[in-house]
Amino acid sequence: MVTKELWIFAEQKGSDVAPVTFEMLSELRNLAKELHGKTCVCLMGENAGQSIRSLQRYGAEKVYLLENGIISEISVDIRISVSQKLIQKYNPFIAMFGATSSGSELAARVAARLGLPCITEVKRIMLQGEDLVIAKPAYDDKVYKNFVFQPKKTVVLTALPGDFDGEETKTSHGVEVVREDIHLERDRVFTKKIGFIKGDPRKIRLEEADLIVAGGKGIGQDLSMLENLADSLEASIGGTRLLVDDGVIPFERQIGITGKSVSPRFLMACGISGAREFLTGIEKTRLTVAINTDANAPIFRSTDLGVFGDVHEIIPALIKKLNERKAKKMGH
Repeated sequence: MVTKELWIFAEQKGSDVAPVTFEMLSELRNLAKELHGKTCVCLMGENAGQSIRSLQRYGAEKVYLLENGIISEISVDIRISVSQKLIQKYNPFIAMFGATSSGSELAARVAARLGLPCITEVKRIMLQGEDLVIAKPAYDDKVYKNFVFQPKKTVVLTALPGDFDGEETKTSHGVEVVREDIHLERDRVFTKKIGFIKGDPRKIRLEEADLIVAGGKGIGQDLSMLENLADSLEASIGGTRLLVDDGVIPFERQIGITGKSVSPRFLMACGISGAREFLTGIEKTRLTVAINTDANAPIFRSTDLGVFGDVHEIIPALIKKLNERKAKKMGH
């Protein structure tokens, strides 16, 4: 039988815990209260324990900690093996992974090995009586499908970065740490991590972007200025439906109700008036800056900083300053 523990397998970027982990923790807190259970995080890797305090701030009540250098330096295979053994040992109610390239692979393969149900890219997780109800989108987010379980075994889930609000808990509590010592055989490690290559901001999915430069009607038909700004900021490019309709950017770069919902740390809206269609897609952005020639544009009511002016004058000046600063930093 399953326990009343809700597990999240921490997604890590280098030595830091990725934001999607905090988002999943924040989402599962209320479910844990309804279930009278606990929010738990599985944390693996060399010096992984350094992240416990930050997990506690987002509601982690229990951390299963496996500090082992082998995990830090290898491919996904060891993580799959460790995740499988931990789930078999403790039988959590839910085992949740980020719907990222590595998290999606982990979730699917662990679920297949253990014969567990696996629901990907979920949007809502609810209890209705004794039933666990999982909602996920279908038909390009036009409808939702509900999956209903009376859990007798662990349910494996994934969630996209940005789909849940990552809010710190307002209540203070301690965190229980369970140190795991699973035997890992180094001679069975066939691949090793030797470095990290950052993804090309122009190619990564908008949902995973930390920085976004978004363009609208005010940009016009020439995207080169926006591309230069994005290169200076090492940001991804997005835009409004108008730019997609005009063929300036591809559909997968559209932000808004009929496009992508994004949650970057920073978004600069260039020449975007701020129609509701677009604003809905940037609601979870942490810091938003807008540039527009219309002082009464709706975008200014929904951003942290508004710049009144022509993007064709402001952006080149901004690029020049950014490049000067970068050159100075490199000692040129």
